[in-house]
Amino acid sequence: MKNNILSILLLFYTFPLIAQDIEIKDLKTLNAPGFQILDIAPNTIDKPSNPKAFAASLMSLTSSGTALPKNFALEVSPYWYFKNKNATVSQYLNIKEENRSNSYTGLFNKMSMSIASVYSDSTSGSLVKNTNYIAFGMRTNVFTYRNEKQNQKLRTALVNFSERVIKLRPNQKDTDSLEQELNATSNRIRKLYGELMAESNDSLKRAINEKYINAITRKTLIKKKLDDLENQAPDLLENNIKKDTLSQNYLKELDDLPLFQVDAAFAYSEAFPENKTENKHFNRSGVWINATLNAFSFDHEELNDNLTLMMCSRFISDNISNENTVNEFYRQKAFDFGFKIEYSIKELSLSFEYLKRDYSNDSNLNSERRVGTLQYKISENLYLTGSYGTNFGSDSTLFTLFGINYGLGKSELKSK
Repeated sequence: MKNNILSILLLFYTFPLIAQDIEIKDLKTLNAPGFQILDIAPNTIDKPSNPKAFAASLMSLTSSGTALPKNFALEVSPYWYFKNKNATVSQYLNIKEENRSNSYTGLFNKMSMSIASVYSDSTSGSLVKNTNYIAFGMRTNVFTYRNEKQNQKLRTALVNFSERVIKLRPNQKDTDSLEQELNATSNRIRKLYGELMAESNDSLKRAINEKYINAITRKTLIKKKLDDLENQAPDLLENNIKKDTLSQNYLKELDDLPLFQVDAAFAYSEAFPENKTENKHFNRSGVWINATLNAFSFDHEELNDNLTLMMCSRFISDNISNENTVNEFYRQKAFDFGFKIEYSIKELSLSFEYLKRDYSNDSNLNSERRVGTLQYKISENLYLTGSYGTNFGSDSTLFTLFGINYGLGKSELKSK
């Protein structure tokens, strides 16, 4: 995949050049931590991304009128609902500013919370037959590092993009003219009000009052015209930017991935045998850290490609069922460690991951996961994912998956 942010488009702006609101679009949603803790996600190790305000994943959706929903994931990012009104792209993308590094701003900015559900109709890996699993998860970005060359490149791209947007703003001449007229009318209203308060002659006072009312009416009409132009601006400006080669080049520069980053996640799951709430019991929980190194690009300008290396370490508390029993379980602690390599070129992404799981008290439960994944971007927020390989489990369970992934919601930031 090209990058976590493939295009940053202007939605609307309030102040020229200095503080513009822009909309971050095309944000790919991740594998939900709930799917990952159940070992059914396309990838256990996922390349960092920027969460949408709201996202949904549908995986082999089925429905048979049961009480609990099956095979879905919902993910929400609190940042887009509680962010500071002056939040900037630099803070969100961890671009170093003059007075701050922004290396740790992802702790809240990139935080997301999710709920996932999956139904297993057969015993496979860690999943038990005829059981529905509900999981809750949270993920966040702990640390992001860009070298000075990357920071300078992105800062320059943001400045150039902001300046270009001013030139592309629709009806700019009409807006400037109306704003000048509005200022002149406001000054005239203040002057007439002063004359009105000072005048004692009734006939002159009526004449001034008439001019005063006409000026207020004129001001209202000017503000309405400005509002009409402002309401037209977002769509027209977005279209102008899409057609403008310079703007697209600046946005492409903002696609550059950071050199290194660390992300953390937590998930907790419960099992519902026969999909009944009265059968509920603890299934598994885990906390893990992923470290990502964006190694290099063969030809970023032409191919828009990237090679990424990732390492994962995860601590798990697992509820293992006793052999030859249905409802007897015992706790085991396990540790996962592995890597993932991913190559993306334009809309296509290819990856392979390997993880080894070791149980602290029972080596017979140890297993490995080897999965290759192909992902293709259809549109800004729609992705198709296919995975194939062997999953965790003593029998090296065959793992195949086809999924649809899409994101919803607008995400606006200041481009200061």
